[in-house]
Amino acid sequence: MAHPISKRLGLPGWLAILAALAVGVAVFYYFTGDAATLPVQVVPHLQAVPVVVEQVVVGAVRLPVQASGFVVSLTHDVAGPFTQPVAAGLFLVLLAFALAGWVAVASTLPRAAFLAGMVPVIFLLMALNLDVVGVFEPGKRYFLYMTLGLLVGGAYGLHAFAQGLRLGWRWLIFGTLVAGLSALLYLKSDLSPAETTLQLAAYATTSGAVMVALVVLWVGIENIRALLWFNTQAEQPSSRFGLAPFVLASSLYLGALWWLVWNNGKLQLFPGVQLDPLVLLLPALLASGLGLRLRAPSYAEWVPYSRAAQLYALLLLPAAGALGYAFATANTPLLRAARDFTSFALLFLGGAFLAYVLMNFAPLIRQRLRVYRVVFEPRRLPFYPVYILAVGALIMVQVRNNRPLPDQVAAGEYNNLGDLTRQQSEANPNDVGLALLAERYYAEAGDVLYRGDLHAQMGRAALYRFRQQRQNEINALRRALLREPSEKVSLRLAALFTEPTDLFEGLEVLRRGLVAQPRSAAMAGDLAQLFTQTSLTDSVAYYLDKTEQLAPGSYPSQTNQLGFLLSQNLLDEARKLSSQLQVKADEPGLASNYLLLQLLTAKPIQAPAVPSTDVLVLDAASFAQLYHQVLVNVAQRKDQLTPALLQRLSTLANHPANENFYEQLLFLQALARHGRGEEQTARQLLAPLATGTNASAAYYQQLLGLWQLQQGQYARAATQFAFAAKNGAATALETRVLALAWSGQADSAQAAVARLVASPDSAERQAGRQAQKLLAAGNMIPATDNSARIGSKWLADALQAEQQKNTAEATRNYRRIVREAPFNEAAMLAAATFYTRRRDPVAAYEALRAGLDENPRSLPLLRNYVLAAADAGLTDYAADALVELRQQLSPAAYATLAAEYTARQAARAAAAASFSGAPATSPLQ
Repeated sequence: MAHPISKRLGLPGWLAILAALAVGVAVFYYFTGDAATLPVQVVPHLQAVPVVVEQVVVGAVRLPVQASGFVVSLTHDVAGPFTQPVAAGLFLVLLAFALAGWVAVASTLPRAAFLAGMVPVIFLLMALNLDVVGVFEPGKRYFLYMTLGLLVGGAYGLHAFAQGLRLGWRWLIFGTLVAGLSALLYLKSDLSPAETTLQLAAYATTSGAVMVALVVLWVGIENIRALLWFNTQAEQPSSRFGLAPFVLASSLYLGALWWLVWNNGKLQLFPGVQLDPLVLLLPALLASGLGLRLRAPSYAEWVPYSRAAQLYALLLLPAAGALGYAFATANTPLLRAARDFTSFALLFLGGAFLAYVLMNFAPLIRQRLRVYRVVFEPRRLPFYPVYILAVGALIMVQVRNNRPLPDQVAAGEYNNLGDLTRQQSEANPNDVGLALLAERYYAEAGDVLYRGDLHAQMGRAALYRFRQQRQNEINALRRALLREPSEKVSLRLAALFTEPTDLFEGLEVLRRGLVAQPRSAAMAGDLAQLFTQTSLTDSVAYYLDKTEQLAPGSYPSQTNQLGFLLSQNLLDEARKLSSQLQVKADEPGLASNYLLLQLLTAKPIQAPAVPSTDVLVLDAASFAQLYHQVLVNVAQRKDQLTPALLQRLSTLANHPANENFYEQLLFLQALARHGRGEEQTARQLLAPLATGTNASAAYYQQLLGLWQLQQGQYARAATQFAFAAKNGAATALETRVLALAWSGQADSAQAAVARLVASPDSAERQAGRQAQKLLAAGNMIPATDNSARIGSKWLADALQAEQQKNTAEATRNYRRIVREAPFNEAAMLAAATFYTRRRDPVAAYEALRAGLDENPRSLPLLRNYVLAAADAGLTDYAADALVELRQQLSPAAYATLAAEYTARQAARAAAAASFSGAPATSPLQ
């Protein structure tokens, strides 16, 4: 039973719904196709600025721990053109469905109509080039012959010998045949399903364009007829409009079309809004569907209304699919052909139909009669002569213009073939032949058939980009701009000029692009970022303001405004601006700049969105957000340094796609572990980064030295600062002097200061004078109760447990000291003493050895180490330590140590002899 809506539309219900859905798909791709095929991407850039993460306090001196923060700025780039296999699949599904339905319906028509209906089917099947995918023997057209035999032959058989067969069975028969042939085509194809779909859709380009043209020719009069219906449809004559309003409304409509044609397809309705003639097809399609029954007098002689309604919907399905696929692929020549043909057809057919109506029905319209009911039953001038004259005029105009439409359609087909071949060449980089073939397709489309083919030039540029042929890509994009200004081409071309020597070329490209398209916020924003490479801050501010005017509150605009203020160190202005902005979860660049502002001002601000834990692949913006989040946590919110955060940092560092950020992610892990008090793990993570002789290694060496200072390892830190200074860390020279002084090596510190003051290098002289002032101030006695000293709390807990006779708790704390705080000299000595009292000389020896690894010049550790070695029977390992102690201790002190060492050796030997001389059997037996 027909759907209720179908009675009003004059179409079978299910076909009407399918046709509406197909048009809806085309409308969807109208709005989304260009962005999907040639997406404008936001490209983050990082500019390093120094930030202070924390302060290392040693006595009265505060030493800043600096790191590099990153100001995030955003520019734009254009990727693609990407293939659209989903859109191609939808087009082919609609085409296959329409093919089966068309043949089924045509087989029920009278002989003349049947023959006329089968002609386009034959040409469609021949144009699809079905044998190219390799179903049977290459180069042979067996599959085409089989398809023609089954579909065309089957239709003829049903038409000639089964005239009484119901239409539903015909649909089933031909639907099954088309489905079976399609399955065979995909199963036997030499290509993948996606590539097969793209290739078939490419070869269906011309057929799709013909179907679109047929639909446009069919509905070309419908907007004028809709105006006639609106003028005369009221029930009461007094409510109907007369002749003058109808002529005026029609003239306005045709005048807009005439201006559109005269002005080369451009008619601005509002600033930034152009009239698209394809939009005028929507009311025409609706009016045609609604008025199909009223139009029956013009076609019922050849095709019954019931069949005409079905054929109209079946023609509309693939036409909408073809137009939707052109939108989905942003196929410039196809869309230009569709718009130009639609403009001309609506103008010529609409004007002819207006003349036809006036010549036949002007008196009736003046009398306010319901003329729309009888508009196809004229008494003076027949409809079809007028229609044929309009079509003839349309053809004459095309001939006068050197028939651009066929060339544009052919260029669109080459674009689709070029995209497919380029995709195949990227999947097989070593196959140069595929790349050359793709380039040939694009050259044929963009240089021979239609020189305004933006898609072809972007495709060639993408081909060159993949092959890393930068100059060829620039040449292709410049050719595109010479033929027609384009925002996306300008953005892509400007993105190629990344070197300082390319500055003026980038500025010129964007300036010209902005003149041609003054409402482009992306180009204005990119111009602002280019001017940041100069000293023209006024120009930067001007274009930043212009970007905000064109795209208020946009992600790039807000990020770049805040980033510019941060890069200029205008922190007060940045805080004022930050209070007016809103950070969204999908805006990592803006969130990163917020966090950087918090680091630079050391004051809390509006909390930005927390980085998503679902992101596994980092770009520059998401990395900067995560990086600053960790720095803020280390500096201000150590309770946020959770195990989950550490696990996420480790996961991201181990992901192959984040290789470019591996060093920084390892540094963040070390910094977070240090902030949590896991000092030993932090140093182990930092150690690989501190290995080397470059500037990066020098920074990590200096950071390691600051951590050693924080834990009281002054002599070890002085050595570390010497390495850092040798590798280029200038500030390490001054800190090394302080470390020498704190370690008790006053003479060495004074000598180092003298060398710095006398240095020919100005930076070293400045560092020497600063160190000289600190030494002269007499504040070089470090505090012994440093709260940042790792292990001191565990030592206090251990001592308390010993007093309470809780040996197990004391043992647990001492083990943790040895494992996690070997650099704490006092705690390690206490642990060794505990193990000695517990008669565990090996544990005492291991504890002291670990302590010496961190504090090799500590005399208390050395002295206890040799005694523990004697207790453990490891005297060979104590030889070097004894030599060093002989050099550093006074003769009396060394003699005392030697006597104690000898006594412990003797005790160890006696115990061993007593154990080895024990009787094999008990004397009691």
